[in-house]
Amino acid sequence: AKLTNDTCSLVPQVLKSCTEFIEKHGIVDGIYRLSGIASNIQKLRHEFDSEQIPDLTKDIYIQDIHCVGSLCKLYFRELPNPLLTYQLYEKFS
Repeated sequence: AKLTNDTCSLVPQVLKSCTEFIEKHGIVDGIYRLSGIASNIQKLRHEFDSEQIPDLTKDIYIQDIHCVGSLCKLYFRELPNPLLTYQLYEKFS
């Protein structure tokens, strides 16, 4: 599915930026399986938390592309309610 202008505003900036970057630069095995360097993940998270859109084409992120995938995983892990909400759990069992 392709994002339209209407749906882009519903997608958090961190996910939009990271997924676009990964689609362009991250076609490597294990992009979401392997973890990035913790300090790079925290730096990237801090930039997004500061209401900035970081320049993901910096060498630090290109050389540690897994930190971008790790930030996506961290975002989903820290949601207050899981993506597949608790109300849906019974339907999966």
